Amino acid sequence: MKQTAFVLPSPVDRLPLSCLLAEPEGEVRAFIVMAHGIMEHKERFLPIMRRFAEFGFACAMNDQRGNGRSVKSEDDLGFTYGAGADGVLRDMHCLAEYMSNRYPGKKMFLFGHSMGALCCMNYLKRWGHEASGVILSSLPAANGAVGAGKAYIKLKKRLRGGRYRDESVNKLMVGSYASRFKGETSPFCWLCSDPARVEEYEADPLCGKLMTLDGDLSVLDMMSEAYDSKGWDKVNLACPIFICVGALDPCAEGEKGASEGERFLKGVGLARTEHRSYAMMRHEILNEPEAEKPIVDMLNRLVAWL
Repeated sequence: MKQTAFVLPSPVDRLPLSCLLAEPEGEVRAFIVMAHGIMEHKERFLPIMRRFAEFGFACAMNDQRGNGRSVKSEDDLGFTYGAGADGVLRDMHCLAEYMSNRYPGKKMFLFGHSMGALCCMNYLKRWGHEASGVILSSLPAANGAVGAGKAYIKLKKRLRGGRYRDESVNKLMVGSYASRFKGETSPFCWLCSDPARVEEYEADPLCGKLMTLDGDLSVLDMMSEAYDSKGWDKVNLACPIFICVGALDPCAEGEKGASEGERFLKGVGLARTEHRSYAMMRHEILNEPEAEKPIVDMLNRLVAWL
């Protein structure tokens, strides 16, 4: 695998977007534009990028604005510079255009983990004709309280400003997840059943930081738009979609959430949507001890979609 780091200027505000490209040694069969979850970074996905590259897929991922190295300073982690969900999506499309120009005539697939999966759903709504297949890993389940959550954050933002980090908002969004796993003390235990991987996440200075109100609102905006049944008219309805989640994932709500996600996408016309939940796995299915199961399922679908 050939690995290249590069920077793209954001089309929104010229923010330098830190990007990573993984290319196969041989022929490029297609390319994948990838999106990570909240408060993490692209390097965590190098292992899956390597696997995809082994099968001939060139992969690219940018640190989303306010994450990883796509910040002006470390103090800005969790801050989207006021661009919100729209800015995150336009940045992703910028990366897709870069890849399309680099590999003209090749099919483009999307891969998103967690909030990145919501990004992919929003991408489909705006530029759906570009994608030939989508993998939604650990897709967050729809939440009926998202409207109230947005109103609460907007009020807090007016009082405190977009850069303020509010523990009460964090508790509303993810605070209850760890309580599902009795006897485990890490607030991030819901991410993975392997304690060593949880410790790695906790020790990573680019992971797990409390988001700003600006970042919190961008996440909820991304979710509310993803699960809005209006605005799907630009989508290629023949585009195949694979939803894959951990059965014990409190964010995705396991089998229930995945099946409801499939039902939603089929309801807006995406008939080639399917899902699978993996027993005993939590949120980060790619870091679980039996991660090979979802990885093989993803690879099988990507090859079939060529």
